[in-house]
Amino acid sequence: MKKFQLETGRLGHVIDLEPSRIQETLKNRECTFISDKFYNKGIYRVRNIETKSLEDFAIHIYRIEAATYQGLVDDLGAKCVDKSLWENVPDGEVIFFYAFRVEEQFIKDTETEKPKDEMKQEKWIKA
Repeated sequence: MKKFQLETGRLGHVIDLEPSRIQETLKNRECTFISDKFYNKGIYRVRNIETKSLEDFAIHIYRIEAATYQGLVDDLGAKCVDKSLWENVPDGEVIFFYAFRVEEQFIKDTETEKPKDEMKQEKWIKA
């Protein structure tokens, strides 16, 4: 039975990441990030937050944690908590911590697929 795989261009969910986070992800094949926005677990296409360009890989968010500023201060102490992370978060609201990895099981290797796609386009143009 053939394994189901998608091209990254067919993914409907996009997540914005900083270039440093993108490089870390490609190097280590997994990473973490913090956001005031909530994302569901699942597969996302990656957009570079600085260049606004879509990257040629997808990530799978597999773990989500949430915490309030006061909750972390109570657990860890004020010296251990970076107050700047909560700048966009209203008092008492949570910030989300995510763990993700490069998705390889359900995503086609687009580098090896590109020549086939180009050949299909050439046939349409010639016809």
